[in-house]
Amino acid sequence: MKCVLLFSSCATALFAAGCGHTETHQAMLRAPAERTGGNVELYMADQPTPQRPYSEIAFVQAIGFGSDAHPEDVARALTEKAGSLGCDAVLRTFVEVGYSRAHAAGVCVKWLGPATGPLVGRPVTGGELPPDPGPNPSPPPMRPAPSPKIEPLPSAPNRSGGGF
Repeated sequence: MKCVLLFSSCATALFAAGCGHTETHQAMLRAPAERTGGNVELYMADQPTPQRPYSEIAFVQAIGFGSDAHPEDVARALTEKAGSLGCDAVLRTFVEVGYSRAHAAGVCVKWLGPATGPLVGRPVTGGELPPDPGPNPSPPPMRPAPSPKIEPLPSAPNRSGGGF
């Protein structure tokens, strides 16, 4: 009886421990860079690319399963993997979330110099908004819709008065 109880408690512990995990992968483009120790910045695919020179180090990917299938989990795993490769940021990142799996991927880069352009002197967040384009232009004038012309059906009798 003790053996069955021990087996069931071990199985329960393994099941609880195996509810979720995260995998990371990389496809190296060049040798890993020296680690700088700072936080790795994350730029989503729909954000503008930072205005500073960089070198692409690798494509990085993170996949979260089960209880680790959340955007936060795969984003954290992605930046940790990029940091271990010596990257300063992950650019063009996208995240897909399913029912029991989440996937994130991007390009990890190493900064080659300071930021240039309008972002100098402020932290580079990648979340800069474009300037306001102003109000929408007025729509073009509408033509009236054509009205149908009513014609007699070919099978209808002629009602012009000279019939049988």
